[in-house]
Amino acid sequence: MDKVFSKFDGKKFAVRFWNGDEHYYGLGGSVQFTLIISDTMTVKRLLAQGSIGFGEAYMDGRIKIEGNIEDYLRLRHKFKTKKYSLYLAIATFLASRTIPKDRKNQIAQHYDIGNSFFKMILDNKTMSYSCGRYNNKSESLEVSQENKLKLVCEWLKLPQGASIIDLGSGWGGLAVYAASNFKWHVKGYTLSKAQLEYCLQLAKEKNLDNLLSFGYFNILNIFPKFKFDGIVMIESIEHLGQKNILPFFKNVKELLKPGSSFVIQSTVRQKIHSVDRWTLKYVFPGGYLPSKEELIDFANAAGFIVEGSINDNQDYVYTVTEWIKNLESNREKIEGIYGEKFYRLWELWMYGTKVSFETGAIGLTRLHFKLPQN
Repeated sequence: MDKVFSKFDGKKFAVRFWNGDEHYYGLGGSVQFTLIISDTMTVKRLLAQGSIGFGEAYMDGRIKIEGNIEDYLRLRHKFKTKKYSLYLAIATFLASRTIPKDRKNQIAQHYDIGNSFFKMILDNKTMSYSCGRYNNKSESLEVSQENKLKLVCEWLKLPQGASIIDLGSGWGGLAVYAASNFKWHVKGYTLSKAQLEYCLQLAKEKNLDNLLSFGYFNILNIFPKFKFDGIVMIESIEHLGQKNILPFFKNVKELLKPGSSFVIQSTVRQKIHSVDRWTLKYVFPGGYLPSKEELIDFANAAGFIVEGSINDNQDYVYTVTEWIKNLESNREKIEGIYGEKFYRLWELWMYGTKVSFETGAIGLTRLHFKLPQN
């Protein structure tokens, strides 16, 4: 590990081992963070298992970070760009032979952990678990989420009484906004029972039962015979998997009337890499981040044309920064209900997401596709 960290020439940091030894790396006078490692097995997991070794050790408290966690996560991004040396390859191989096999797949039920947790993290009005749209940095999280919904509806540009589908409808923010402001009929689909129950109750509370309906369905298997005036998909296409995206676009085309819009907001890959194993296991099971170019190519192949496109990477930094503030301000309550390990999982994911956007590893795109009139 000493040979690995000694290759870095960024900000100064320290590593403190279980025996009290402390080693310093990087440049500068002051230490930005200290990585605290509790035992030899954790070192081996860091070398042999990469993101999942670090992520699970952090969740378990076997690794702690004293100081700025973002600086450590930036260091990990920098490490990904380093070429493997023969020494590191050998060290990784030896470490992998002396650690226990990976745990059973413990895929988190990401959206079914209870609405109470997300109420502590998301904006109170729309409960949007996706990137907002900021006209300026000083806007609140709630305003940014409404800005996003406004843009989506402006792109759809439909008359009163139109019918749309919201694929991956979350906690109903878009559905309520569209029904309240434009009197559109909205059919929302979700794979979360907790979200479904919340949305059904929300529709009653808002007296929008006549305009809103929600269903518990896999969005890969939705084939209603009725044709819709528009379809929206806000940060749920990432859950399809690469091989399913083109067939999915073709299925969506069959659900739309000629000249109708398909609006997508998606986290996209900006550098060639797969989703890391820790994220796949605990946060994003089965996930695949397409590139913006892939989405456009798939859409074109299915018969859509590109009507509009916006890249809003910085907006995600602002959004997740607000989520982090909410997470940290509710730490005691969250740990009391869900435990420290759960809190550390979300802390790591949120900071990791923020750093990934800041370093340009991933981005945020908003796409407006349209079918020809005939």
